[in-house]
Amino acid sequence: MIRFSSSNAILLGLGASFLAVSTIVACSAGPGESKNKGGDGDGDGDINPGDGDGDIFGDGDINPDEGTGGSGENDPDKECDTTIELVVRDFQASHVDFEAVYRGRDDVGCGMVMPDLLISADGVRTPLFQAGNGTGQRQINQTTGEITCNPWGIVPEPTEGPEIASEASFNEWYSDVEGVNMRFSHFLELEPSANGETYFYDSAPGRFFPADGQGFNDLIDSRGSQHNFHFTTEAHVTFGYHGGERFTFSGDDDMWIFVNGKLALDLGGLHAPLSATIDFDAQAEALGLTLGKVYNMDIFHAERHTDDSNYRIETNIKCFETVVVPPVVVR
Repeated sequence: MIRFSSSNAILLGLGASFLAVSTIVACSAGPGESKNKGGDGDGDGDINPGDGDGDIFGDGDINPDEGTGGSGENDPDKECDTTIELVVRDFQASHVDFEAVYRGRDDVGCGMVMPDLLISADGVRTPLFQAGNGTGQRQINQTTGEITCNPWGIVPEPTEGPEIASEASFNEWYSDVEGVNMRFSHFLELEPSANGETYFYDSAPGRFFPADGQGFNDLIDSRGSQHNFHFTTEAHVTFGYHGGERFTFSGDDDMWIFVNGKLALDLGGLHAPLSATIDFDAQAEALGLTLGKVYNMDIFHAERHTDDSNYRIETNIKCFETVVVPPVVVR
């Protein structure tokens, strides 16, 4: 059963497989809120955690007949920029899914999480576990960055693993669990590229360590220096879809990006640095995108194993608006 304390309601319509998951409780009241209090689907300035889209009219208003959530992309008072706020949760190396877990292959990990984001009436937005080794073998087109998956059965599933121990262990990754993880914030400042056409954040090679000196600070010697490798990150933003948008992530380990509540980029698993791209035009139909609307983007990442930690974003989206999402608590 999945319960959310601020409404104390059981979510229906998730399907029997969703209702069978471990108990997850969200303890902060109120739906996810954007910084901008312009227009939204219900007129109160908050982002409706439904489909997360809204028409852009330039005055911050949204046509209630054509979508809910989000705000006017052309609003001159809009508080948006290229800063992305990460929620970081620090873990200890002894966690079953971190340092001691089987270290996998680059092509393992498609479908570790469900293709639809769990979005509650309280504003919680979180991925749901599907399979410890995923549902298939990943292939990445090195030219386009597009990911395809070959289902297990068509190709042999590896006998090693699983790379995620269980649904219960995964439920701790993006939840506040006393004694298991510790939460804090970290900010990524995206810088303009030399040609000014894109914005990027790029950690030093192998040196993305936002948890150093934070949380448990469970340090491990790597390449002659001590670093805290065991953490997850999540970020929640909205952006306007005008056509031609692209978003590329390169790094390790797991990365899942949901757009409009649907899985748009799937780099799950313990792997060397990999790169993949969301081409919003090419994926518009699958993601349910319409030009001129505002959509939610939910970004989930995990660093689970030595020796390197990499995180790189490059995008031509120049305006992100942070969404405040209540934490999930596993009890």
